[in-house]
Amino acid sequence: MKKIAIIMGRGIEGCGVTKFTIEQCKFYEKHGYSYNVYASKDKSWTRKNAHKTDNIHQLKFAKDEEVNSMIEEVNKADIAIINSLPAMSLKEEAIENFKRMLSEIQIPVALIQHDHAMQSIRRNGALDEAIKKANIIFVHSTTNDFAKYAGDLVGPKVDLFGTEEGTPIVAFQPGMYFDEVKAKYFDTAMGCKDPDHHKWIGRTTSWKGYQEMFKFHNNYLMPNDKLTTFEGIERSPAFLGFRELSNFVNCLAEDPDMYDYCESYGEDVHVFGPYVQSEMLYRMSDCGFGYQLSRMKPHFIQRSIEYTHCEVVCTGTIPVFNKKYGEACTHRHYDKKLIDCDNSGTIWFDEDNLDETFSQILDIYDNPGKRWPMRKEAYEFYKLHQDADYTFAEIMNNIESKT
Repeated sequence: MKKIAIIMGRGIEGCGVTKFTIEQCKFYEKHGYSYNVYASKDKSWTRKNAHKTDNIHQLKFAKDEEVNSMIEEVNKADIAIINSLPAMSLKEEAIENFKRMLSEIQIPVALIQHDHAMQSIRRNGALDEAIKKANIIFVHSTTNDFAKYAGDLVGPKVDLFGTEEGTPIVAFQPGMYFDEVKAKYFDTAMGCKDPDHHKWIGRTTSWKGYQEMFKFHNNYLMPNDKLTTFEGIERSPAFLGFRELSNFVNCLAEDPDMYDYCESYGEDVHVFGPYVQSEMLYRMSDCGFGYQLSRMKPHFIQRSIEYTHCEVVCTGTIPVFNKKYGEACTHRHYDKKLIDCDNSGTIWFDEDNLDETFSQILDIYDNPGKRWPMRKEAYEFYKLHQDADYTFAEIMNNIESKT
């Protein structure tokens, strides 16, 4: 199985699915697979330019002739891997053509579903058709809402003879090539350029933890003359609620690289808009502490961490991650919860005990010699957990053994 067709029904949304596809393609190139990537351009996404996507062929699913051409090419591959489904907000013609494509694909299909909760899952068009077409389904957690929904529809069931029938539903991790990111951004100097700069990254969705970060800055960092910046905040409908949470300096129209921060220390959080990933990572590498505070219900988490977790540790900043996430996520290699591993190099952000979180940060300020070994430890810990050569090999082994 050496020829792969990758289908992005949602298009280039510039978030986790796009990043996953980019890393997936790197794995295929490194290990001798050939591939083609097809992405919908029926909708333009806010973050479409966040990553370099030159190797992705874009087409309009609403146009019959473009879909016909794609189906012809897909059927020349050994397997089709669907990385995302079309948004329900697309034109009806686009969704119907996606369904037609599914019915006309003549090769095995793997469906990779990145959504966790039913609220997000219901925004996917051709959902049941894709589930029924798939020969294998990948989920972030075999206990999440999508796994249950797909399991009820097509999942393995034991018949009267004790034979398990149905579509395999297995967990996956979104891998990343850590070494190449580290080579660009990880400053091997013992210190960092601005230890007083604390940077949160995410987007305008509440489970990314910006409310908790506002509270931490206002009560702990600002009184101690620290600088906190947010990057990734969009003017989406959720921004209406975001702006009511706290005072902040609105920098949404500003370039973070050109902004003068001289008078910003000890002031309100400075909030910047969507970022170009490569540029943001350079800025993160200059900071003393990098915050990724995603929090989800435990049954949504199995082994997967987000790409932004991985990227934070690759920049060499001190990672500050949500304690509740660490309590739910199991390390791929150690088979223990992340928080139970004593070599994670991580400050665990405890929203129920911010005094303890700040105490760990103060310890780094009081003992700057701890910064270098902690950075190195975090990098090795998370690389062992989710490097692309481990995770995509596991995905392909599952595909090749179960289709």
